[in-house]
Amino acid sequence: MKIRLLLMISLFSISLLSADEFVEDETTTLGGYGELHYDMEANDGDGKLDLHRFIFYIKHQFNANWSLMSEIEIEHNMVGSQSALDGFEGGYVAMEQAYLQYQSDNNWGFRGGVLLIPAGITNEFHEPPTFMSVERPEYNKYIIPTTWFDNGFAFYGNMGDVNWNFTMTGDLDGGSIGDGIRSARMKGQYSKTTDWTKTLQLSWTGIDGLKLGGSFTMNDAPVADTEAADGFWSQEIIGGCSDVDGAVAIGNQVDCEAVVGNTWVDPEVDATWNDAVLASENDPIGVVLNEFNATYSKNNIYSRLEYGSIDYTDNSAANSSSGYYLDLGYNIADLVGCDDSDLYLWTRMSSYNKDDDDDQTENNISLFGITYKPADNIAFKLEMGTHEKWDKETGAMKDNDVMRMGLGYMF
Repeated sequence: MKIRLLLMISLFSISLLSADEFVEDETTTLGGYGELHYDMEANDGDGKLDLHRFIFYIKHQFNANWSLMSEIEIEHNMVGSQSALDGFEGGYVAMEQAYLQYQSDNNWGFRGGVLLIPAGITNEFHEPPTFMSVERPEYNKYIIPTTWFDNGFAFYGNMGDVNWNFTMTGDLDGGSIGDGIRSARMKGQYSKTTDWTKTLQLSWTGIDGLKLGGSFTMNDAPVADTEAADGFWSQEIIGGCSDVDGAVAIGNQVDCEAVVGNTWVDPEVDATWNDAVLASENDPIGVVLNEFNATYSKNNIYSRLEYGSIDYTDNSAANSSSGYYLDLGYNIADLVGCDDSDLYLWTRMSSYNKDDDDDQTENNISLFGITYKPADNIAFKLEMGTHEKWDKETGAMKDNDVMRMGLGYMF
């Protein structure tokens, strides 16, 4: 129990509840999470079975104030596999968190290292038992791209029921911003700090079971300078055919003489050297993300709402992106005699658009699911529903069936 409490403190320290009674100097704790997904509609109905993630945490507590937290992720079973294996390109390894933390004796703290951007709920708390669906919400893939992390610094604290967090991390890659910022995440790999990605997060927990929060993120994402082009020769053929009005280029000599009044003359070649195009500095793409979230969990009722919108400046692909999802659920465990476990019936309504001006990028999702938790931090999930999106073949919106099963755990 003591190890579990230490781990939970490291994961959810933003709440900044006093935990001195659980802290021991020079202790190291281990933890992690994982999830297996079975998408029955994938691969044209043949299905896809995927160990999507396995993550392990390492935390070291130096003393009551200083600690180190790390999170290493492995995706899709293996890393560096050969594409010759039926086209499988292998998995993914990332250091998603690795930060040194100072927790003061008062209500504030500091972090430095690889940090999660404090935008939205799921980006920070993305362990499988913390959300209902098999996969993370689609909204948290294309609008707030979970998981979104980078190198940087953070200050956080609380004032009564209000929690605050100000985080500065490396820039987004402006050259990779299209309709959304997912591909623009640098993930801490040689992060640039031309403008810094700045995020302010606030939340309120003044009512038991309710948490309201929001965040504001901005960055002028730099775009790489245009590379200088090599100089080149160009040539133009002058003459070839002569008539009363001058030289006319109409083809070969036979064609020329076939036209009455035209005379074939030897053409001349005008060759010109063109100077190299000088490198030009591109304007950064401005990114402003506004996000709001709310959760309520009490008396067997579960609900969660996340909404976000992104506005862009000087982005040729999209002017804005936006989306939301709303989960509503009820724990029926007591009604069916599962006294030592949880059994949630839930539904989700969701919509997102990576380019608000383009109807063909709109997505609408409706899900109904069952989530069974036989023990704390273990979840078995089943969901079905529809995903409406643009179909290129029919040129119209089309409902696509969704049916997935999954299991997840954290420890």
